Amino acid sequence: MFDIAWTELLLVAVVAILVVGPKELPGMLRTIGRTIGSVRRMAGEFQSSLNDAVKEAEKQTGIDEMRKQADAAQNFNPLDDLKKTLADEKKKLQDSMKTAESDVKSSLNGEGSSESKPDSAPEAAPVKAEVPTQKVVSSAELASTQKAKESAASTPSSKDES
Repeated sequence: MFDIAWTELLLVAVVAILVVGPKELPGMLRTIGRTIGSVRRMAGEFQSSLNDAVKEAEKQTGIDEMRKQADAAQNFNPLDDLKKTLADEKKKLQDSMKTAESDVKSSLNGEGSSESKPDSAPEAAPVKAEVPTQKVVSSAELASTQKAKESAASTPSSKDES
């Protein structure tokens, strides 16, 4: 973690023995060990409380999102949406009908006040439709034709007799 080699540790130990002295060195090392342990415990507690706060914030965010979705689901009413859309379309249609009606009235009022008629499109020439004709065959004629075919098929030909 600190990237300290054994030679550096040996140098620190020699300096500590010279500064503190050999008699008080074990007590000082115990105190340093306890302090380091308490610092580690405090760091662990801080880290766990920080993690708990983050988890709580994530849960709260998830709860808020679920509440928003539930509110949206409660407010979802397809019939009201459909009614609103239909009402809007009805209003547009009524507006266009009123506009068309006023245009027709104004054009009719304009025709009645002036003596001349506005130019209209020329009348189209009548079209003659050709109706295909078919020969109508009565059921009696159809029956006689069928009998003739059957009798021709039932009579043996001269080739069969020889």
